[in-house]
Amino acid sequence: MTASRNRLLGAIAATVLTITLAACSTSTGGSPGPTSGDEPEAGGTLKVALNAWAPTNLDPHQQGNSNDPLIFRAIFDTLFWQKEDGTFEGLLAESYDLSDDGRVYTIHLRPDITFQDDSPLTAEVVQQNIEHIFDPATAAPLQASYLGPYESSKAIDDLTLEITLSEPYSALINVLSQAYLSIISGKQLTEAPETIVDHPIGTGPFEVVDWRADESLTLERNDDYAWAPESDAGRTGAAYLDGIEISFVAEDSVRYNGLVAGDFDVIDWTPPQSVESVQSNDGLEFTRFDRPGHPYSLWLNENNAPLDDQAVRQAIFAGLDRKAIIDAVSFGQWTVADGFLVPSTPNYAENSTATFTYDVDQANEILDDAGWSEVDSDGFRTKDGERLSLYFPTTGDVTQANQILEIVQDQLKDIGVEVQIDLLSSEDQQARVAAGEQDISAGIWTTNTADVLFIKYSSTEVTTPERRGTNQTNTADAELDELVAAARASTDADEIADLYAQAQERLTEIVPSIPLYYRPSLVSSQDSVHGLAFDRAYGNLWFYNTWKEGAGS
Repeated sequence: MTASRNRLLGAIAATVLTITLAACSTSTGGSPGPTSGDEPEAGGTLKVALNAWAPTNLDPHQQGNSNDPLIFRAIFDTLFWQKEDGTFEGLLAESYDLSDDGRVYTIHLRPDITFQDDSPLTAEVVQQNIEHIFDPATAAPLQASYLGPYESSKAIDDLTLEITLSEPYSALINVLSQAYLSIISGKQLTEAPETIVDHPIGTGPFEVVDWRADESLTLERNDDYAWAPESDAGRTGAAYLDGIEISFVAEDSVRYNGLVAGDFDVIDWTPPQSVESVQSNDGLEFTRFDRPGHPYSLWLNENNAPLDDQAVRQAIFAGLDRKAIIDAVSFGQWTVADGFLVPSTPNYAENSTATFTYDVDQANEILDDAGWSEVDSDGFRTKDGERLSLYFPTTGDVTQANQILEIVQDQLKDIGVEVQIDLLSSEDQQARVAAGEQDISAGIWTTNTADVLFIKYSSTEVTTPERRGTNQTNTADAELDELVAAARASTDADEIADLYAQAQERLTEIVPSIPLYYRPSLVSSQDSVHGLAFDRAYGNLWFYNTWKEGAGS
């Protein structure tokens, strides 16, 4: 027996899906959302510069970097859309039913939606997309994890899809609003799946014209687009812009100087040291948006000695002056993390047991007690003749990340811990991490659900020969496993909040990673650009309502 087909999607907030977006709003300049006052003008090409984190290809089900949702939101649509108040509405979906046991979702699709190849959206197409995600050839560890305890699906009719889970999964609608789970043309999946990587076909407001890996992406308007999300679009019809040109620019100074020179209309990843200059420039605007999820962190590989020792992980945490690191790198634009979730994430809880303080004396005492009491001629601690050394493979393609690594290396040397930084190509670095050779890696995991704690730390998400997992710390803590599994399976909001609070406290004890900071989107633009907005399911720019002053003249 199912709940009423006419349940309002906003009622999702009655469980864990409510997000306090007051902490996740735009601020300081910019024109988020539909414009007010000026009449939008159609036409023109928006020139956007991002950092070097380009997708390796354009299949949304294969990617997981921070810039990818911005790109995929322009090309594709998702089944659901997250609104400003944190609740959800249908986008490609019209509504959904949930069975009384929380295991069966019946999704009702909107009629008359077509892909950019004129093929129709059907329940069978959505089912094809799910199968594509779980196809080993797709290699979609993030997307497969996001679909949680997926068991099966079947098309009831052209516009009705039934998804069955092995157990209740409280975050399913959250993740179905994320661009990583975009819907690809069923015709393309059937007839030309090899073309998805460089010329994917979606239902979104823009379509691909040209893709040059690691360099640029050119998009043009989809004139047939007519199903933008009601709550944020405020209108129907095609986008205003004729097209978008996205450039991937590694050097911070080149992105910023290109904006000042007028070569770019918009830059994301504004260099923190340049924010004040942007704000003082009458011809530029600045917008900030706090992304939910897991803070930018140092991931500690518990499979490798000496990080398999909890005491060593705790000592490294105590030996890092995280505030000094973030102050030096962010010029006041980032906030030091105080836990394992960003405050704007559902079910974030303040930690009551962790001090999260910098204490060199404590770090040294812990290492002495753990047996790392001898020091070699280079000043590094040893135990049984082995140096306390940590291997950190990295690509070195982001300025602030490089600066953080160097400061971490210097600070840990002060407590006798060696950090070996190895600069590699993206492919080599990913291969080393996939093989588990790293002791430390770094990154952020942006998502609109506290289920990120399951994704990053559940032992079920550790990589195996059969499946590449998302738990790169290789954490396998029975207490934490029980908490995060129970939270994702519960349908009671109060119970979910309590379980996630306990999970966050447990993480402060076992220290599988070291949270460094909350990383907002720092967006700068020409003052002639209007209607910049954000997709709240991830915190990426959304260009449907964006327009350029003078473009129509």
